[in-house]
Amino acid sequence: MADDLSLKRLLFTLNALSEFDGDVVSPGEFKKSANSAVSMVLGALCSTKGVIFFYDRGKPEFSAVAGVGVTGVDELKFKGDFYETWFEGLRKCRPLDIKRPVRKPYFPAPLGDALDRMGMRVTACLCVKDEPLGLIAIDGRADGQEYTQRDFDLLSVMAGHISLSLHNQHLLTRLIRKYNDNRDFYENLGHIYYDTIYAFAAAIDAKDAYTKGHSNRVSMYSTALAREMNLAPEEIEGVAIAGLLHDIGKIAVDKSIINKAGPLTSGECGELNSHPVVGYEILSRVKFPWKGIQMITRSHHERVDGAGYPDRLKKDAIPIGARIMALVDAFDAMTTDRPYRPRLNFREAMGEVRANLSRQFDSDVVGHFMSLIRKEASGSSKRAVIIPFIGERLNPATIKRVLEGFPETAA
Repeated sequence: MADDLSLKRLLFTLNALSEFDGDVVSPGEFKKSANSAVSMVLGALCSTKGVIFFYDRGKPEFSAVAGVGVTGVDELKFKGDFYETWFEGLRKCRPLDIKRPVRKPYFPAPLGDALDRMGMRVTACLCVKDEPLGLIAIDGRADGQEYTQRDFDLLSVMAGHISLSLHNQHLLTRLIRKYNDNRDFYENLGHIYYDTIYAFAAAIDAKDAYTKGHSNRVSMYSTALAREMNLAPEEIEGVAIAGLLHDIGKIAVDKSIINKAGPLTSGECGELNSHPVVGYEILSRVKFPWKGIQMITRSHHERVDGAGYPDRLKKDAIPIGARIMALVDAFDAMTTDRPYRPRLNFREAMGEVRANLSRQFDSDVVGHFMSLIRKEASGSSKRAVIIPFIGERLNPATIKRVLEGFPETAA
């Protein structure tokens, strides 16, 4: 009968250990797993109360992380450097019957007194590769019998499993904390990155009294159009940044040329038209996390018929981001006041787009742009981006008449 009982206890313990091994890998579930571990030990050793303490050597402090049959577990904390008096001695003689006077010198008084008050009888050191992690303490056997060496051996095995769980959880907690710290750092870095880009955009637009907000609008129009064309998320992000920086080369252009109300001389035209190349050279020195920003900046004044600048590229040789930028940049320029002319109304601007379809502007890009405007007019888009900036009261019927004949998608 005794052998049958021992076999049943062994089978119970092995089953409990296997279940506990599965629990310890669940992030965020450690407290539940630790309580399961205590229950496992109590069931295997016929006890009713138990507690697991974690030892933080950095503070230093003992703090309870789980307990069964014990009240106020979360408040059980004991400060003090117990490393020499507790760990160095206790790890050599685990498990320890704390009621035996001969073993008392190994135990720190505050913790030992607390365990006495809780009625604890046996404790085992929890460690991994000689690293002190904490301890587990349980009360006496419920049947009143003394613990045997077999019980101590069993507790030692179980303590090893609990130690590994506690160690993994401690590493995981540190890893998560480090991850959160790094995430916050990179999020802050990202904010700084964007703030710097927006500052550049503001500096660009400040050179021209007539184009305040131009770079922001181009960025918003380009982003909306890139989404409409189902570009990849990283491409959309790159287009958004390129929209903010597409005119950065104008920093090198004399302000009097940018704001000149009359016709430009050939020399002035040459200087103004150099801004895509200057912008490309400036941005080529920057290592962006998105591809293509430099080439979008360089090519946003190219035309699909090859008559643009600076490289006279044609059709698909022009990056898709630059083809998007060419349209929205021109559209915003047409629908805002400029030194050399007042803004065009929506009908007039659409007339210019129609006249330059497949010459200056890519027909596929124009088709998606018209589709986007139609969606904004009908209210089917999640957020209107273009129509609110046009500066006219445009009802769906008016927009339908103006856009009649424009394709919704590429021809």
